[in-house]
Amino acid sequence: MWKGRIQFAFVFVLLAALLITTVALAAPKSGPTVSLSVSQGEFDSSQDVWVTVTLSNDTQHTVRVLKWFTPVDGVEESILVVKRDGQPVAYIGPHYKRPAATEKDYISLKAGESVTSAVNLGEYYDLSQSGQYEVTYGVNSFNLFSERGNAFQAKDVLSSEKITMNVAGRQPTARPTPPPPPPDGGNAYNACSTTQQAQIVAARNQAKTYASDAENYLIGHASGTPRYVEWFGAFTTSRYNLVKSHFTAISDAWDNAGVTFDCKCKQPYYAYVYPNQAYNIYLCKYFWLAPLAGTDSRAGTLIHEMSHFDVVAGTDDFAYGQDAARDLADSDPDDAIRNADSHEYYAENTPPLP
Repeated sequence: MWKGRIQFAFVFVLLAALLITTVALAAPKSGPTVSLSVSQGEFDSSQDVWVTVTLSNDTQHTVRVLKWFTPVDGVEESILVVKRDGQPVAYIGPHYKRPAATEKDYISLKAGESVTSAVNLGEYYDLSQSGQYEVTYGVNSFNLFSERGNAFQAKDVLSSEKITMNVAGRQPTARPTPPPPPPDGGNAYNACSTTQQAQIVAARNQAKTYASDAENYLIGHASGTPRYVEWFGAFTTSRYNLVKSHFTAISDAWDNAGVTFDCKCKQPYYAYVYPNQAYNIYLCKYFWLAPLAGTDSRAGTLIHEMSHFDVVAGTDDFAYGQDAARDLADSDPDDAIRNADSHEYYAENTPPLP
């Protein structure tokens, strides 16, 4: 009997050691740090508000950070938490649909190395009102330090101390001017070939079907079905009602909105939009490589992007790719119901779930 207890104790200790090791690898206590600074404490309305972001590796080993959540190639996500007089300030920069992260999407910092970037705050956040602004760097992702994520479906976090400054209100930064909007329910195009226009029409028609089917399915299944739980997590009435309202708005927009499609983007993304610039969708390289329907399809991309508009569902990008979206549903349903890829995968429903 004692021999069995000793063997059990040994196995328990071994498992505990493995657990601690895995947690340490997934979210190391010693990792990169980030700091913010500004050159002055007061900005009048004629002055750009430049924030310096410094990402440092103070460890004794190389660290990796997902570029999307840094400003090294420009701001492409809401990487800063901005408040004016204690109230949240809207992010007005682009929202992208991306493929899942791969090794090439990371920057590596050697021991002791730093990288510094300057961010013009007014290009990405609404500084239209005067007040005292607080800015904090704050990002979290399952894949922040590794494309493989971590074994415990926990988000890795990178944040800074806050900085404050007084900022006079100014006009929002000008965005690319789209062509005049098309009639309700119609399409307008910018730099799209005849072939691309035909592909867009087919994708929009399939997106209409996806959105309508998703809305009707939710109306007919007001409970935690496998399909709902897979992409939005544990069922509650309030979360379900929000998701249903999102698909009602997405479906209505695809049925009735005049949408402008811009085909000039050559970046390795599917598409992007500015959330406060409905209904203008910028289509990128991966959109044209995607299938019409199915996982990460052209039609699904349109669902994703339509959900981002403030006047539609106002979704964000907390996780990219099916694996990360599933992890998000399991670990944080409140974010899953506001995640654009989660809406896309629910609508595409591949592989199909009841």
